[in-house]
Amino acid sequence: MANASTLDNRRFLVGAATGTGMTAKAAAQGGADFLLALNAGRLRVQGGPSISCMLPLADNNRAVMSFSRAEILTRVALPVYFGACIFDPDCDLERLVQQVAEAGFQGICNFPTVVHFDGAMRARLERNGVGLAREVHLLQLARQVGLKTCGYVRELDEALAMADAGIDMLCINYGWNAGGVSGVPSRFSLDEAAEHARVICEAVRARHPAVRCTVEGGPITTPDEAKKVAQVSGANGYIGGSTIDRIPLEAAVAETTSAYKAVAQLQHHLHNLKSEWLGDGHEFGLIGRSAAITEVVKMIRKVAQSDISVLVTGENGTGKELAARAIHLSSPRRHQRLVAVNCAAIPRELLESELFGHEAGAFTGAHKARIGRFEQAHGTSLMLDEIGDLELALQAKLLRVLEDGIFERLGSNTPRHSDARLICATNRSLHAMVAEGRFREDLLYRLNSVEIRLPPLRERIEDIPLLVRHLLPRIADEVNPRVREMDASAYRVLMQHPWPGNVRELRNVLERAVVMCDDVVVTIDDLPPLDSRMPPPPSPRPDTGHAIPAVALPETEREWILDALRRNRFRRQATAVELGLSRKTLYNKMRRYGLL
Repeated sequence: MANASTLDNRRFLVGAATGTGMTAKAAAQGGADFLLALNAGRLRVQGGPSISCMLPLADNNRAVMSFSRAEILTRVALPVYFGACIFDPDCDLERLVQQVAEAGFQGICNFPTVVHFDGAMRARLERNGVGLAREVHLLQLARQVGLKTCGYVRELDEALAMADAGIDMLCINYGWNAGGVSGVPSRFSLDEAAEHARVICEAVRARHPAVRCTVEGGPITTPDEAKKVAQVSGANGYIGGSTIDRIPLEAAVAETTSAYKAVAQLQHHLHNLKSEWLGDGHEFGLIGRSAAITEVVKMIRKVAQSDISVLVTGENGTGKELAARAIHLSSPRRHQRLVAVNCAAIPRELLESELFGHEAGAFTGAHKARIGRFEQAHGTSLMLDEIGDLELALQAKLLRVLEDGIFERLGSNTPRHSDARLICATNRSLHAMVAEGRFREDLLYRLNSVEIRLPPLRERIEDIPLLVRHLLPRIADEVNPRVREMDASAYRVLMQHPWPGNVRELRNVLERAVVMCDDVVVTIDDLPPLDSRMPPPPSPRPDTGHAIPAVALPETEREWILDALRRNRFRRQATAVELGLSRKTLYNKMRRYGLL
């Protein structure tokens, strides 16, 4: 028998529910990852419908044990799960589990199962003690003797009960089918099944990230339909019964199983092609193959596996938020959503409440208690963008959370604990802020366990063609579908620009170029003016000491505003303060001179 680890590192699993050695062997040749030995499979190849396995026609467990030992366990080197029937209240579960383990099965599953019943029949089974709780208990006993467990479920509460019991794999089953030819009509449409599976997968992974979720039955009758449900729901795999062995021919079974496995193989092949073309970070939106961005992606993958605090630094527009999300999506916490807070976008008087929460009556307007982002991020990752904007008092509270995970809500003395993995981002020099007394040195050391610096675009000019080829089709689809590509002259201009606004500026330039383009190819004439010079700020007149008057020529004023924008990394508020303009006036001038 194969070791249990054969299922641990696969991206998409395909299981085959079988009833004969021929079907099992053919499924293995087609690339199946595991097998389920079920009485339903035996009855199918004998000409009966799958549903007949629920009837008291014979001793299900004895039948499954008999044909599995004779035909399956000795012929395949795949994990085999025993389909256990426990509708008989006199069935000794502990003895059954021991027999399954001694026979050489890798695991056990609850099939046939009460999830296939509803209404009065389901209620009667539950009242007689042979309902879902008994099936959960069976799988708990199986885990105690070292067997892997697969729990069949239909609804969210059933899935959570199974997951809370510690099972290894869920099978979200949508009822009987017979390969889409003679099966009973499904009560789920394909879209409904996909959404139903998505809700269950997200809820289960929020509590138990290691549990694998697979789907089976109902409207899923072809590899393409399995692919659609898996893409929407994020399911880890598909289990096929009648859809795999409905034609009792070895070659047909092998071909069908291979088709399902091709879903994962095709995805893997496309991923490799994109990596070769756009770089290893393409799945996170970090496009490029330069040494600088490649090193960033390598660091992201290394630090993601631990819970160490990470500081992401870089100029505006370099992709700091993308890097932070990449760390989360590569980490063991990826099954829960990243919680993100932009510290610069929240008024300072409200930021403490945003981070730590407050009790009712903590301040004027606090009519009810509110949990903060640290509580919300318990068990997942918390990204604090623009960390340099935190006031010193808040920095002290943040330091305490980093040291022991303890904090209090505003208006409360009750300590609370958060197991949030912290990822911070800033475009400021925190070391310079420490020297100026505006940032705590001890907090910087805690945040700076690992620093990932996002390189500015001018340091990886060779990535501009890849970025353009990635962004241009997406922008064109939104604003001008006629556009297909960019000519060499336009590329040369882009490669010569210093890009003070980095990738964000590049996207804005491409958006304007695509809008202005009247043909299928963007040319140099479609690009906005790009000046590689860095003009000095206007100097005061010697005779009066006053700045250049407001009647300066528009081009001179344009250069004056553009230079201030570059110095302030295109932050409008800071630029307006430096130029002595209101934010609205600056915005109007930027629009007049094409700087938006």
